[in-house]
Amino acid sequence: MIRNSLVIVFVLLFHEISHSQSLEKEYENIPQERVFINHNTSLLFTGEYLYYKFYNLNVETKNLSKISKIGYVELVNEDKRLIFRHKIILENGSGWGDFFVPVSLPSGNYKLLGYTKWMMNFGAEHFFQSDVAIINPYQGDQNAILADSIMTDHKLELFIQPLKSSEVSSSSSSESPISMILNKKKFNKREAVNLKIKSLIEPLTLGNYSISVRKLDTIKTPHRKRITDFDKLLIKKNSIDPNLTGKTIILPELRGELMCGKIIPKEIGVKVANKKVGFSIPGKHYEIKIATTDEEGNFCFNLDNEYVEDNGYLQVLGYKDKYTFELMDHKSLDYKNLDFGNFKISDQMKEMIIERSVYNQIRNRYFSLKPDTLEPVKKNPPFYGSEVEIYDLDNYTRFPTIKETLVEVINDVWIKKTEDDNYIFQVRYKYPPFNEPQFLPLVIIDGLITQDQTDLVDLDARKVKKIKVSRDKHYLGSQIFQGIIDTQTDKGEFYKILNNEYIEKVPLFKPLRRKKYFNQNYNSTNKNDLDRIPDFRNQLLWLPNFYFKNNETVVNFFTSNNVGKYEVRLEGYSDKGIPVFITQVFTVK
Repeated sequence: MIRNSLVIVFVLLFHEISHSQSLEKEYENIPQERVFINHNTSLLFTGEYLYYKFYNLNVETKNLSKISKIGYVELVNEDKRLIFRHKIILENGSGWGDFFVPVSLPSGNYKLLGYTKWMMNFGAEHFFQSDVAIINPYQGDQNAILADSIMTDHKLELFIQPLKSSEVSSSSSSESPISMILNKKKFNKREAVNLKIKSLIEPLTLGNYSISVRKLDTIKTPHRKRITDFDKLLIKKNSIDPNLTGKTIILPELRGELMCGKIIPKEIGVKVANKKVGFSIPGKHYEIKIATTDEEGNFCFNLDNEYVEDNGYLQVLGYKDKYTFELMDHKSLDYKNLDFGNFKISDQMKEMIIERSVYNQIRNRYFSLKPDTLEPVKKNPPFYGSEVEIYDLDNYTRFPTIKETLVEVINDVWIKKTEDDNYIFQVRYKYPPFNEPQFLPLVIIDGLITQDQTDLVDLDARKVKKIKVSRDKHYLGSQIFQGIIDTQTDKGEFYKILNNEYIEKVPLFKPLRRKKYFNQNYNSTNKNDLDRIPDFRNQLLWLPNFYFKNNETVVNFFTSNNVGKYEVRLEGYSDKGIPVFITQVFTVK
């Protein structure tokens, strides 16, 4: 029985980099997507966080899309320069992230953008756009947001737009299948708040929601779209952007993020077609892929597992020192038609700006005591399966060399010396007849494909922690391997000391790690310690992935010493595709 680890490559993969308008009909049945981003605020100060929830919608069904597995979020300044670009892992059409506003970012009006790669085929007007204003009180130049002035008695009379009382009233979408009730409307400092969220229909209203509890600004801030208004703007059908005619059509990232590039020969006449390109993301949760180049040397990998390493490693299998690599960069957006908001500050805002800036400094000073935590990386089983023999070398007599270890400890694996004085490994097939292996095994050291198997022979066996051996025949891409030898060193960092010129290290544009955000609790066992810590939070709660555990769920959080009006804002989509928007306002005195 052959254990088949064949990774079936999406047959249209190379169209992204080598074909054009003739593909339009091939994609016409793939529904279009639209993105909505629910962000916690449209006015940020230096030292604050922009929190956001990314919703990717299927235009035809108006429900969350399962097409793209990766989303992109960008922040752009008025000079049309990119401030950040985040890559977001989407599960069932949604994901989330955050951005800390650094002291290096100047005051100004910014634009928040959201899209998927599939959306890039239909024009920038389909991307999500929202205005965000940033105030940096630590930089002297505020011209970008300073209001126009009128001279009166040698003083500047500057305008300010106060927030009207009608703009802070509670509301909800008329068809909302959910209700949200606070236990009261006025709270003291550091008091517990009970928020009851109830499904109004049976069966239970499942869905994908986010909850933000934040202090309301006392001035008029840039407009934030509501998810219920956005739903009305969904476009049913649009063709491929005519500006792309004769150019590349960008594939949707159906199974994960795509990493594409091409091999470049170092010498004239060296062929680039049908070469096997190996890609490794080493480390504890390593990823290994093998792709075959097309006629022009192009290749693509589909990265469908989460990873944390900053770099990957590329090599052309069987052809050392003959090629270099050219990776395809993320295609930059055209920002020329972006229309920015016109948020302004005035002298009348001075006290508010000072107070908020001081509170931010105090909060950040004690951030280490109230940290957010990264969600653990999902542990994926090895691509070669679980039917392996595991040799934990600490359980055996230790030998100084790999040669001796193979002879004395490892079964069914041996070394052969080649004519050029290098070594290759052989793995005996698992089932009879036990003939001479036709193919070499795949040798892995700390998650890195190792072509020079002499590297493993030369490794100090006393620094090897574990060796796993699979005796099955494996197919990775179109490459066949007779067995797997997966070696783990004690430090797991073999790739950091390897110096093979034919292996090219490439930086990775990693997806954001998901976080579990800190929720202050004054009823905890360390209450006395918390009582002594200043608490001037203006963001009391951020739950980007709220779901119902039963028909009625209670969410608990605590107020801070930052008095004023606060808004509870729940947004998202029910499992029936109904957009939900609910707010409640309360006061902290």
